[in-house]
Amino acid sequence: MTIEVRKLGGPMLAEVVGVDVTKPLDAADKAVVNRAFMDHCVLVFRDQPMGPKQTLDLSNAFGPVEPHITVKYRHPEYPDLIVMTNMNEKGEIDAHESARGVGWHTDMCYMPLPAKATLLHTIEIPEKGGDTLFANMYMALDEMPAALRAKIEGLRATFRYGGRAENRNARLEKEDRDKPLQDHPIVKTHRESGRPSLFVNPTHTVGILGWEDDAAQELLGEVYEWAGQERFQAVHQWRPGDTVIWDNRCCWHSATGDNPLRQPRRFFRATIADRPH
Repeated sequence: MTIEVRKLGGPMLAEVVGVDVTKPLDAADKAVVNRAFMDHCVLVFRDQPMGPKQTLDLSNAFGPVEPHITVKYRHPEYPDLIVMTNMNEKGEIDAHESARGVGWHTDMCYMPLPAKATLLHTIEIPEKGGDTLFANMYMALDEMPAALRAKIEGLRATFRYGGRAENRNARLEKEDRDKPLQDHPIVKTHRESGRPSLFVNPTHTVGILGWEDDAAQELLGEVYEWAGQERFQAVHQWRPGDTVIWDNRCCWHSATGDNPLRQPRRFFRATIADRPH
């Protein structure tokens, strides 16, 4: 069957059909899928339930997988995967775990080498709610007013897992609260496309390198207000058997956090490093 890429609504997202992602991709299919990923930033594969080994095999088609910073979420048999869930160790729906992932962010932006991509595969999803939002940071930068863009060109933002201190302690494990600051350009060039993208986010960005905090927060707030506009956004409504992969170098994402029936939500998650493979 020929692979077909169907553009979905919004300024990104495409569904890929005609490829069996439960089996390792051959070179030709891998090339088509990676091209679609570059063109659309967020890819959706429907109706193909997978186990942890299959999820890792698909993730490796996009690049080398690296383990998540937080050890406690790692899969016991496949530590390069984590199991994202809204349940605690007792199997109960947990308010703290339910809030994880809510708020615009990019994964691993607080590392010396930020992540290329994140892949999520459904294990269990609620009947209602629990969707994921995406925002296109290529578009946000391309359409940014010239005066605002001039303010941020050449600046470097600082990042830490969990962001600023007042937010970090409430949501992180103790061992994750004091990770060192990293800094990256606010206008960052995508390694593969060569396009500039906006690279700050409200969750993990702390400040601007060399700036007083009040001035930095004022400018960052202006950037967040611009980039968070609905016209830059798309939403994915999860179905059983879904797999979604997105480009952290040019996308924000956020869980919606809505789960009115308070039902379990579990995913396999892999992080793909931004290194050639």
